[in-house]
Amino acid sequence: MYKKFLIWPLIVVASLLPVGISQGASKTNITNVRVVTRNDADTPFVRTVLDVTGPVQPRFAIDKSGYNIVVTIPNTNLSRSINPRPQVNRNVISRMELGNKGPHAEVRIRVPKAVNTKDLKVFTLDGNARQKISNRVVIDVNDKSGKVQQWSHWHDSKDSISKPFSESIKKDFKGRRPFAGPGKGDMIWPVKGVITSPFGYRIHPIYGRQILHSGMDIGVDYGTPVKAAMGGVVVEADWISGYGNAVVIDHGNGMTTLYGHNERLNVVTGQTVKQGDIIAYAGSTGNSTGPHVHFEIRVNGEAVDPALYL
Repeated sequence: MYKKFLIWPLIVVASLLPVGISQGASKTNITNVRVVTRNDADTPFVRTVLDVTGPVQPRFAIDKSGYNIVVTIPNTNLSRSINPRPQVNRNVISRMELGNKGPHAEVRIRVPKAVNTKDLKVFTLDGNARQKISNRVVIDVNDKSGKVQQWSHWHDSKDSISKPFSESIKKDFKGRRPFAGPGKGDMIWPVKGVITSPFGYRIHPIYGRQILHSGMDIGVDYGTPVKAAMGGVVVEADWISGYGNAVVIDHGNGMTTLYGHNERLNVVTGQTVKQGDIIAYAGSTGNSTGPHVHFEIRVNGEAVDPALYL
């Protein structure tokens, strides 16, 4: 009789231990959130990436109105260090909120234009073992506003610029280092540095073929303040395809400037800036082989030589 009373508690404890351990081991944490604008597809979109410490199977739902999206990640916690309302491109996502609901993590997205399942993709990618990331949850929401600009860093003359423009480039440069200012414009230099690659045709350092370099590369150290060449309104302050972390400023009259490959940004979309304001800090993000600022000027969508405006 005494042995029975002694054995039962052991059985109960033993039966509970695997359950407790299993639940603790299966619980995952979201440790990082990144929201970027992607424009390297037929339809630009906003991508949200969640780093998760364990394997997960996210699910999503869109309400009947099409304006509200809920992505649920079962048995997962949102780390306290994460901003529950990250900065987003409001042309595509009006508001994004992250939080915990019971045993699950939730991402709630409000969009300015109704979407359906064809406009939304939710999937997982492998993580990084060194960073203790098991999975990455990816949420892509298509841009239906048409306001996310399509920017391409490298151009083939035959299909990206007009024939007269292409011919003028070949005539003016002929493989020589072009004039690097001072120009006749009212713009200031975004940074002080050495021109490591001017505007014009050259062999692409990554792709190894001759194509048009649509801007001017100015070599500087990491973290160098990048200034607005002219006042205007920030129309993009996000990750832009090969440009990496980039800022695009609309100066009116069809003129825009772009500042690419930054380490981090100091402005947000919709912000008004003055000439000389610090808009970013230089880096080597995107398609880049070292720290520099890719400075680009477009007039009515056509890339022009920045040296003529500085």
